[in-house]
Amino acid sequence: MDVGKILSLLPDGLLDDLAIETSVDKYSKKLQGEVIFKLLLHCILSHKENSLRTMESAYESIVFKLLNADKNKGSVHYSSISERLNKIDASYFEKIYQACLNIYSPFFTNTLKSTVRFDSTIVTLSSKLLEVGYLLKGDAQNIRQLKFTIGLSHIPVSVHFFHEQKYTSENVALKESVLSYKPDSKDIIRVFDKGINSRKTYDEFIEKGIPFISKINTNSKHDLVVANILEAPIEAPTLIIQSDTWVYLYTERGRAEHPVRCIKAKIKSSGEEIVFVSNIKEISSAEITELYKLRWDIEVFFKFLKQELNFSHLINRSENGIRIVLYMTMIATILLFAYKALNNLSGYKIMKQRFVQDIEKLITIDIVIMCGGDPNKAANILGINTS
Repeated sequence: MDVGKILSLLPDGLLDDLAIETSVDKYSKKLQGEVIFKLLLHCILSHKENSLRTMESAYESIVFKLLNADKNKGSVHYSSISERLNKIDASYFEKIYQACLNIYSPFFTNTLKSTVRFDSTIVTLSSKLLEVGYLLKGDAQNIRQLKFTIGLSHIPVSVHFFHEQKYTSENVALKESVLSYKPDSKDIIRVFDKGINSRKTYDEFIEKGIPFISKINTNSKHDLVVANILEAPIEAPTLIIQSDTWVYLYTERGRAEHPVRCIKAKIKSSGEEIVFVSNIKEISSAEITELYKLRWDIEVFFKFLKQELNFSHLINRSENGIRIVLYMTMIATILLFAYKALNNLSGYKIMKQRFVQDIEKLITIDIVIMCGGDPNKAANILGINTS
C-alpha cells in the first residue's frame, strides 16, 4: 500500500473539524493549525536535522506549496513559527494523534499476548536555554532535563511529557503513565523495567486489575507463599529458569499487601541471575520471560526517534511547543509504522526513505496534472500502482 492510500484513511475534514472543536485558529490568519500540522509533519519526515530555519525554508518550497496549496500565503519568518508554537493550542495536535491511533491500530496484529512496553527517554539542555525542566544536583545542576514516557505496542499508544521535579523518579513517571493508559481490553500486559520498584505501586496495580511484568533485584526481601512450582529447571532460548514462586515482597514500612509471582533465572551466556516479577497466573514462566524480552523494542524505538526523527533536538523550548512536537513526532511514527507493516518492510531507515520517496512521487504526479500532462503515464514511469 502506497503513502497516498495510507494518508487517505484520514477522514476528509478531520483537520477542519478538530480546528473548530479546539478553536485553534481563533487568533491566527496565516499559520493556522492545519498549516503547522502539515509543515511539522513534512519537516519531521523529510529533514533529519529539522529546525525553525528549516521550517522557514520548507514553507516556501514547491513541495510544501503543493501540500498546502489552499492555505499557503507567501513567506513566513522562523521567529513567527516559534511564536506560534509557543501559543497554539496543543490539544489540536493531541486529538489528531488520538484519531491516528484509532484509524491505524487495526493494521497491526499481535504475534504474542498483547503487551504495552513502558519506558522513558531523557532530553537535556542548558538551563539558560530551556524554559521548563527539572534540575539535577551536583555537576549537572545547570542542566535541565525533560522526560518523555511512552507506552509502545506496535505503535506508541501512550505518550507523556514530564518536566516537574517529582518526575525524576520513574516510580512517579512510569506509574502515572501505566495508570493513565486505558486500553479496550483488560488483558493487555504492561511491561516495564526496574524503574518501578515500589511495592506499594505493585499493590495498586494488583488492586486495579492491571497485569504487569517487570524485574526486581535478586536480593529483594520477601516471604514465601507458594513454593517452587517447577519440577525441574526450564531451558529457554537465552535463559535457564530455575524457580517459579509466589512471595510477599517488603516495603520500607513492612510487607506488601498482595503476593506477586517471582521467577528466578540465570542468563546462559554470563551466568548472571535475574528475577522477574508479575501478578499474572495464567501463563507459563517461560512465556513471562519471553514477554519481558519484548521490552527491548522500546529501546530500539527511542533510538529511532532520536536518530531518524531528530527527537532529541528541541526546535521550540516552551512547554507548549515541546508538547506539540511530541504529538507530531508520534503521528509521523504511526504513519511510518503503518507503511512499514502494510508493505512488509524491515528496518527503520529504509522505511523512512521509501515513505518520503512515495510522497515525492505523488507530488510529481500533482505537478504533471497541473501542467496538463498524463498522470497515468507519469505514474507508470514512477512505478506507482494506480489501480
